[in-house]
Amino acid sequence: MKNRRTLAAVAFAVAVVIAGASSLRAGGERKKPAKPEDVTLVGKVVDLQSFMTGKFTNSDPVRATQDSIRQGVPAALETEEGLIVIGMGERGPSRTLIPLAFKKVEMKGKLYEKDGLQYIDMASATSVKEKEEAEEGDEEHDDVSEEEPEP
Repeated sequence: MKNRRTLAAVAFAVAVVIAGASSLRAGGERKKPAKPEDVTLVGKVVDLQSFMTGKFTNSDPVRATQDSIRQGVPAALETEEGLIVIGMGERGPSRTLIPLAFKKVEMKGKLYEKDGLQYIDMASATSVKEKEEAEEGDEEHDDVSEEEPEP
Protein backbone atom coordinates (compact mmCIF):
# COMPACT_ATOMS: atom_id res chain seq x y z
CA MET A 1 0.00 0.00 0.00
CA LYS A 2 2.90 2.34 0.77
CA ASN A 3 4.29 1.73 -2.73
CA ARG A 4 0.90 2.53 -4.27
CA ARG A 5 0.66 5.83 -2.39
CA THR A 6 4.20 6.71 -3.39
CA LEU A 7 3.39 5.89 -7.01
CA ALA A 8 0.23 7.98 -6.82
CA ALA A 9 2.10 10.94 -5.37
CA VAL A 10 4.76 10.63 -8.06
CA ALA A 11 2.12 10.44 -10.83
CA PHE A 12 0.39 13.55 -9.51
CA ALA A 13 3.68 15.42 -9.15
CA VAL A 14 4.66 14.50 -12.71
CA ALA A 15 1.33 15.83 -14.03
CA VAL A 16 1.79 19.11 -12.16
CA VAL A 17 5.41 19.45 -13.33
CA ILE A 18 4.42 18.77 -16.95
CA ALA A 19 1.67 21.40 -16.79
CA GLY A 20 4.05 23.91 -15.20
CA ALA A 21 6.88 23.16 -17.63
CA SER A 22 4.64 23.58 -20.65
CA SER A 23 3.48 26.97 -19.41
CA LEU A 24 7.06 28.08 -18.76
CA ARG A 25 8.11 27.02 -22.26
CA ALA A 26 5.22 28.90 -23.79
CA GLY A 27 5.66 32.28 -22.13
CA GLY A 28 8.57 32.20 -19.71
CA GLU A 29 6.43 33.49 -16.86
CA ARG A 30 3.57 31.99 -14.95
CA LYS A 31 0.28 33.78 -15.07
CA LYS A 32 -1.61 34.63 -11.91
CA PRO A 33 -4.57 32.32 -11.34
CA ALA A 34 -7.84 33.53 -12.77
CA LYS A 35 -10.48 34.50 -10.26
CA PRO A 36 -12.35 31.32 -9.24
CA GLU A 37 -15.92 30.98 -10.42
CA ASP A 38 -18.87 28.97 -9.14
CA VAL A 39 -19.66 26.21 -11.63
CA THR A 40 -21.78 23.14 -12.18
CA LEU A 41 -20.00 20.54 -14.30
CA VAL A 42 -20.93 17.09 -15.59
CA GLY A 43 -18.30 14.41 -16.09
CA LYS A 44 -16.93 11.05 -14.98
CA VAL A 45 -15.01 10.68 -11.71
CA VAL A 46 -11.63 9.07 -12.40
CA ASP A 47 -8.40 8.53 -10.50
CA LEU A 48 -5.35 10.21 -12.00
CA GLN A 49 -3.16 7.12 -11.97
CA SER A 50 -5.52 4.97 -14.03
CA PHE A 51 -6.50 7.89 -16.26
CA MET A 52 -2.90 8.82 -17.08
CA THR A 53 -1.52 5.27 -17.47
CA GLY A 54 -4.61 3.64 -19.00
CA LYS A 55 -4.09 0.74 -16.58
CA PHE A 56 -6.44 -0.39 -13.84
CA THR A 57 -5.38 -2.41 -10.78
CA ASN A 58 -7.99 -5.06 -11.56
CA SER A 59 -10.42 -5.99 -14.34
CA ASP A 60 -13.31 -3.93 -12.92
CA PRO A 61 -12.64 -0.23 -13.64
CA VAL A 62 -15.23 0.95 -11.08
CA ARG A 63 -13.67 -1.12 -8.30
CA ALA A 64 -10.14 -0.16 -9.36
CA THR A 65 -11.04 3.55 -9.33
CA GLN A 66 -12.70 3.19 -5.91
CA ASP A 67 -9.63 1.41 -4.52
CA SER A 68 -7.28 4.05 -5.92
CA ILE A 69 -9.28 6.94 -4.45
CA ARG A 70 -9.56 5.09 -1.13
CA GLN A 71 -5.76 4.72 -1.08
CA GLY A 72 -5.18 8.41 -1.66
CA VAL A 73 -4.70 8.67 -5.42
CA PRO A 74 -5.94 12.12 -6.49
CA ALA A 75 -9.29 12.12 -8.28
CA ALA A 76 -10.33 14.13 -11.31
CA LEU A 77 -13.45 14.91 -13.29
CA GLU A 78 -13.22 13.85 -16.93
CA THR A 79 -15.42 16.28 -18.86
CA GLU A 80 -15.96 16.85 -22.58
CA GLU A 81 -13.72 19.93 -22.27
CA GLY A 82 -10.89 18.11 -20.48
CA LEU A 83 -9.64 16.85 -17.14
CA ILE A 84 -10.22 18.81 -13.92
CA VAL A 85 -8.47 17.85 -10.67
CA ILE A 86 -10.92 17.45 -7.77
CA GLY A 87 -10.23 18.77 -4.29
CA MET A 88 -12.26 19.24 -1.17
CA GLY A 89 -10.74 22.54 -0.02
CA GLU A 90 -10.70 23.13 3.70
CA ARG A 91 -12.49 19.87 4.45
CA GLY A 92 -9.47 17.90 3.25
CA PRO A 93 -9.61 14.38 1.84
CA SER A 94 -13.09 12.89 1.68
CA ARG A 95 -14.70 9.52 1.06
CA THR A 96 -17.48 11.33 -0.83
CA LEU A 97 -16.06 10.33 -4.20
CA ILE A 98 -15.65 6.58 -3.58
CA PRO A 99 -19.30 5.63 -4.33
CA LEU A 100 -19.20 7.94 -7.37
CA ALA A 101 -16.02 6.42 -8.81
CA PHE A 102 -16.11 5.93 -12.60
CA LYS A 103 -19.68 7.26 -12.74
CA LYS A 104 -21.16 10.28 -14.49
CA VAL A 105 -21.81 13.00 -11.92
CA GLU A 106 -22.99 16.57 -11.65
CA MET A 107 -20.45 18.45 -9.55
CA LYS A 108 -20.77 21.92 -8.05
CA GLY A 109 -17.93 24.00 -6.68
CA LYS A 110 -15.40 26.73 -7.34
CA LEU A 111 -13.31 26.27 -10.48
CA TYR A 112 -9.72 27.51 -10.43
CA GLU A 113 -7.49 27.72 -13.49
CA LYS A 114 -3.77 28.43 -13.63
CA ASP A 115 -1.16 27.70 -16.29
CA GLY A 116 -3.51 25.35 -18.16
CA LEU A 117 -4.34 23.26 -15.07
CA GLN A 118 -7.93 23.23 -13.78
CA TYR A 119 -8.95 22.44 -10.21
CA ILE A 120 -12.43 22.28 -8.71
CA ASP A 121 -12.94 22.84 -5.01
CA MET A 122 -15.92 20.49 -4.80
CA ALA A 123 -18.94 21.59 -2.79
CA SER A 124 -21.24 18.72 -3.85
CA ALA A 125 -21.48 15.85 -6.29
CA THR A 126 -24.53 13.85 -7.34
CA SER A 127 -24.77 10.85 -9.60
CA VAL A 128 -26.45 11.92 -12.82
CA LYS A 129 -28.44 8.67 -12.86
CA GLU A 130 -29.77 9.29 -9.32
CA LYS A 131 -30.61 12.88 -10.22
CA GLU A 132 -32.50 11.82 -13.36
CA GLU A 133 -34.43 9.18 -11.40
CA ALA A 134 -35.38 11.76 -8.75
CA GLU A 135 -36.54 14.21 -11.42
CA GLU A 136 -38.61 11.47 -13.12
CA GLY A 137 -40.20 10.69 -9.75
CA ASP A 138 -41.10 14.37 -9.34
CA GLU A 139 -42.62 14.45 -12.83
CA GLU A 140 -44.73 11.36 -12.11
CA HIS A 141 -45.87 12.95 -8.87
CA ASP A 142 -46.69 16.18 -10.70
CA ASP A 143 -48.71 14.29 -13.32
CA VAL A 144 -50.84 12.67 -10.64
CA SER A 145 -51.52 15.96 -8.88
CA GLU A 146 -52.62 17.63 -12.12
CA GLU A 147 -55.32 15.07 -12.82
CA GLU A 148 -58.83 16.21 -12.06
CA PRO A 149 -61.09 13.86 -10.16
CA GLU A 150 -63.83 12.22 -12.18
CA PRO A 151 -67.39 13.47 -11.45
